[in-house]
Formats: sequence, C-alpha cells, structure tokens
Amino acid sequence: MIYLLVIFAVMVLDRIVKTAVDSSMDVGDTIPVLGDFFHITYIRNTGAAFSLLEGHTLLLILVPSVIIGIAIIFICVRYKAYKPIFMFSLALMCGGGLGNLTDRAAYAYVIDMFDFGFFPVFNVADICVCVGCGLLLLYLILYSEKNGSDPVPAKAAKPAEEVKGQKKKAEKKKPAGQRKKPKRLK
Repeated sequence: MIYLLVIFAVMVLDRIVKTAVDSSMDVGDTIPVLGDFFHITYIRNTGAAFSLLEGHTLLLILVPSVIIGIAIIFICVRYKAYKPIFMFSLALMCGGGLGNLTDRAAYAYVIDMFDFGFFPVFNVADICVCVGCGLLLLYLILYSEKNGSDPVPAKAAKPAEEVKGQKKKAEKKKPAGQRKKPKRLK
C-alpha cells in the first residue's frame, strides 16, 4: 500500500535528519547556510507547534496517538474510496505526526533544526504535516460542493442508496396480501 510507504518514508527521512543534527551538534549550536536568512540550529522543543503546551508531554503523546491511529486505520480501510491527493495528504500528516511523536515518547522533546530567524525553528516532520495540511485544503477547494463535486467519495454514499434499493426489491417480492397498503389522505 503506497500510503503506508509514504508514512514510513517520512518517518525514516525525519529520523535521519534528526540523528545527523543530534550527533554532530550541541543544543543551541547554529550553522549559517544562507547568510542570515537560513541556519541549521539545534533546538529541543518540549511543547507542540510554536512551543505551545510545554511540559505537557503525556497530553502531547496521547492525543496525537489517538488521532494518528484513527487516520492510519482510515487509510488502510478507505484508501480506494478517496482521491489520491486526499490520501497522500493524510499519509504526509501521519508520517510527520509519527516522526515527532516518536521523539516525544523517547526523549520528552522534539528535535528541531531549520531556522529562518523570522519563524519558529522546525523539522522534516513539521514540513510534512504542513504540506499534508496544504494538500488537504487544496483537495477540499478543488472538490468542494460549490465546484459541482463532493469531497465525500461516491463509494461512501452508495451503501445507503443500495439499502433503499434492496428494501424496494424486497417489497416487490412479497405476495399481494403482505404488501403495505399506501395511506390515503382523507
């Protein structure tokens, strides 16, 4: 399944970059890459995005674990029912989320390294989560109801229609004495 491979690839790439930074730099070290515009800076983030919820490690492990678990089950069960852009966006978000989640579970912090100076320091997993969110937004815009199509796939709506059709067929098969008589208005 390609989407599970995407999740795995994101996690591996994230781990490779974090390990390289952790093994070659000390916390707080910074290496200028593009003058003052871009640096590799080793930061340990104990909070969520933008250092929110610092010190709430258990909460930052449990909530994402549940959400990511549900998303992965969804990917496994419904991958054929949705357009590839939707599934790819979920896979990127899951891979990035799992990349940061493994850091948080193992070390109680997340290793961040990409530093543009004007923006909080981030990592590969963060990039994948943001790109996944962007693709999901694009999907919702391109396949919204106002554009004439529905972001919910046709296969998701079929079971209800099939049930209605089966009820009608069952009623037709009943002998005449067992059919429900239509109510008449008085």
